[in-house]
Amino acid sequence: MVKWLLRRLRRWRALQVLIARIAGQFTTRPADDLGRFRRASVGGPMLGGASPFPPQVDPLRPPPPISVAPATFERRFMKLHAEGRFDEMWEMLAEDAQRAWGGREAFIRDMPRLDDETELLDMQVVSVAVVEGWTDQIHRRTYSNVARMVMRYRVRQRWREWTFDRQVHLIPAAGGWRTLCYPSAARASATR
Repeated sequence: MVKWLLRRLRRWRALQVLIARIAGQFTTRPADDLGRFRRASVGGPMLGGASPFPPQVDPLRPPPPISVAPATFERRFMKLHAEGRFDEMWEMLAEDAQRAWGGREAFIRDMPRLDDETELLDMQVVSVAVVEGWTDQIHRRTYSNVARMVMRYRVRQRWREWTFDRQVHLIPAAGGWRTLCYPSAARASATR
């Protein structure tokens, strides 16, 4: 009996529209359907035509990653080293260097430290060059787009002050650079 009654009622278009409106009050509208509520059509036809979709808006994207200059990266690495913040330095190592250290704990434990009487006074960049390819002769690995820098460090130990130059190699990685800071040869041979 109910089915017969519903079939008869569905034949009337006005009743179908009424049922759809009542049912629409209990459902949510799709996101693209909200565009039709942008303007009111009170007092005459809508100007600019009706749009069934909301206006096109560029999606929010995160800002592009900031490229860190190789010299800035190396200064940060050495500042962390001077402060003894080895846990933070670990993330700055290239994957090859991380594997050579044998893990974060080994790096934190075995990374050479400045003693209490030694102080890093200054760091200067003598030269920076990004070379197309470079082969690490000691570890027998070849890298592309390597930042080769000569850094000048000024150090004080007790009353004595001295300056030395050191060549540093950084390789490109996601979000910037990573350093090829390997364990010393004595430590590396002890772990084998």
